[in-house]
Amino acid sequence: MLKRFLLLVALAAACALNAGAQSVPGLWFSHKNDAVVRQGMVEGDALTFCLPVKSLRKGSFVQFGISLENQGDKAPLSYIVEFDEGGRWVSDPGGTFTTVSSADRHPSVFLTVHRLSESVYDTLRVRCRVNGSLAVDGTPLSKDDPSNVTGLKPRKYVGAILRPLGNRRPRNVKTLLLIGNSFTYYYGEPFILQEIAFSQGLQLDICASLKGGQTYRQHCGLQMTRQTCAKGGYQYAIIQGQSQESARFASDREGCRDVLLSYLELCALVREASPGCHIYVENTWAYGAVGAGGFDTLGNFDNKLEEGSAALATAAATDRMRVGQAFAAANHAGIGVGLLDTDDKHPSLAGAYLKACVSYLTISGRRFKGRVPSCGLAEEDAASLRRIAESVVLR
Repeated sequence: MLKRFLLLVALAAACALNAGAQSVPGLWFSHKNDAVVRQGMVEGDALTFCLPVKSLRKGSFVQFGISLENQGDKAPLSYIVEFDEGGRWVSDPGGTFTTVSSADRHPSVFLTVHRLSESVYDTLRVRCRVNGSLAVDGTPLSKDDPSNVTGLKPRKYVGAILRPLGNRRPRNVKTLLLIGNSFTYYYGEPFILQEIAFSQGLQLDICASLKGGQTYRQHCGLQMTRQTCAKGGYQYAIIQGQSQESARFASDREGCRDVLLSYLELCALVREASPGCHIYVENTWAYGAVGAGGFDTLGNFDNKLEEGSAALATAAATDRMRVGQAFAAANHAGIGVGLLDTDDKHPSLAGAYLKACVSYLTISGRRFKGRVPSCGLAEEDAASLRRIAESVVLR
């Protein structure tokens, strides 16, 4: 199944780290267990990604995403994403992004959907170019500084992705903020969500702050999370916390009161710059690892996750994203594809796909219509997961 995934979604794509550098596959999580590191980038240098295509006519839409993490504080602060159209590099409004201190160990995730203004033949190219002279610590960039090191995230984080989405213009465009950790970034769930929504006539402009293992409280203190919230203009936001904290809050509301306080603080950060934003707390899933998360049984774990997320949603006047309920329904139905990765905790590709389906249905409020991309899964497995998501979200 994973082999089929590589053939369908990825490529033949290649990523060249500037001219003359060795080419490596474009879907990093498929091939790379370690980050791909680039040292000494200064203004004008770029990471260039190439996707072989037969042809993409004018007006076609293209999805691109990249996850960079500074490994030194002399790494570039600012980037611009540009697309090659007939030998001319073009960028969209909002095509720039900044990175944060290496001490944060926090990737900068950029996702975009670009519409081609010219037809493209043979090769689709996009680059992420350093567009400023400053390092992340505010000092001038230097090629020779050993702390000028940038890493493309590896494997299941999805360091980079590039693929066509067709030429059908979406009926609606919505802005979405994602705050979460590895339960959101595994197997590139934001990219899957964006692709599914696009096929249904909804373009999602997504901004994300995703860092492994983070609780609500830790996100409150993260520079990237605060910067992303402050950008504002979001119509929707999904906040996904550490995998046990809502269940712990349900088990001991007084002892775990900071779970509630920090969730309220995150909601306030979002609403400060996006007053009308519709916020969801994600009800995550029970897993078998660590003795069912320390709750003895999957059933007890699921119940506590549901109770805790419901209490948080009520207290903050937000809604819930019922991902855990969809996982439970899929397991009860005995579908023939595993939702969890080999660690019996994080989502597999199928789990990421199901989560993306729940998110799309919750935001749109509409059932799937027409052709929906399977994103590398067998068509029958993807169809089963979509039906389960509909039964949970739109019941």
